[in-house]
Amino acid sequence: MSNINNEWGLTERGFRRPTHTELLDALEYKARELWGTKANLTVRSPLGIFLRIFAWALNILFQVIEDVYNSRFIDTAVGASLYNIGALIGMRLLSARKAVGYELITGPPGTTIPEGWLVATVAGIQFVVVSEMRIGDNGTVEAPIRAVVAGPEGNVAAGTIKEIVNPYAVNGIVSVTNPEATEGGAERETDEDFRDRYYKTRADAGGVNAEAILADVLQNVDGIMSGDVNENYKDTWDHELGLPPHSFEIIAYGGLDTDIAKRIYKKKAFGIQPYGNTIVPVIAANGRPINIGFSRPAPVPIWVKIKDLETDSSFASDGIQQIQQAVIAYIGDDVNGGLGIGKKLYFYRLPEYVNAVKGVLDYTLQISTDGITWGTDNVAVDIREKVVTDASKVVVTR
Repeated sequence: MSNINNEWGLTERGFRRPTHTELLDALEYKARELWGTKANLTVRSPLGIFLRIFAWALNILFQVIEDVYNSRFIDTAVGASLYNIGALIGMRLLSARKAVGYELITGPPGTTIPEGWLVATVAGIQFVVVSEMRIGDNGTVEAPIRAVVAGPEGNVAAGTIKEIVNPYAVNGIVSVTNPEATEGGAERETDEDFRDRYYKTRADAGGVNAEAILADVLQNVDGIMSGDVNENYKDTWDHELGLPPHSFEIIAYGGLDTDIAKRIYKKKAFGIQPYGNTIVPVIAANGRPINIGFSRPAPVPIWVKIKDLETDSSFASDGIQQIQQAVIAYIGDDVNGGLGIGKKLYFYRLPEYVNAVKGVLDYTLQISTDGITWGTDNVAVDIREKVVTDASKVVVTR
């Protein structure tokens, strides 16, 4: 019995919880040691009943101790324990997020669009203008908008936000529309998503190096799904990265331009240039505008064709949708970050996600970057590009 007990609890290999059977065997072994080998330990005997109840209680106790032990580690902690680990590096659990985007408003030049002005889709999904804007001399202005209700329902296609909720609040508006799809709306972050983000943002939240700035942006900008950072600390241009001397470049997928620029400005070191293909002015403490640069990754669209699908009786009625969702989650779309910025799409990783759907037996798989030429080659992207797809590009047929 002593040898068995030495393998329970905290060992050099971590914590090991004994099973109920192991606990009962050990208690029966000790009972025979105390009362002899002829002791009645059957299921109906008083001593046998007592030992089984005691083994059940010990099993619960060991389970609680195991949970306490696992709560110390990012890979095994769950719920509040997991979020407390993240809090040590400045992370917080992301609640349900509201989709964000831009609305093109057409009307008389000089007209002020107030903060809080509402627009909506025909289906009634409402969006609010998040900051006061003024229509320019060309008769248009692009105003940042955010969904009124959090969740993926706010991720709507381009050209669908065309209704003015209260047309009398601002006179003379001719039309409204969203030139691009809104994005970033999502449900409350799951434990698995939190762990993934923990590893992506493990840089010291208190630092001002490039990785710490990226970590801060990923943690604090609503709607952002993935990001990367490049840095040139030399006195000369880095022609390979395309960066000027003493500069860094945040590449962000998702989130509002103004939110990203404000986080970069708040975190960047004095005298270091934030560089990129998107420039947003941020008002400094002295009232002067400072141009903050960062980059948006160029999307590389991916079409996926799965045909001749064969399944067995365990294949669910929505199995085809499950396959689509699994492929989209791996590659990434307007809601899921998927593969990171600059990450190559390996063709032979895709079957892992298709095969994970219960009931799938066989199929033919091909991919394309234009929807015309199909093949099985990997798709390499530049450091400022990202592979993306959507339900219309993932076609599954039997």
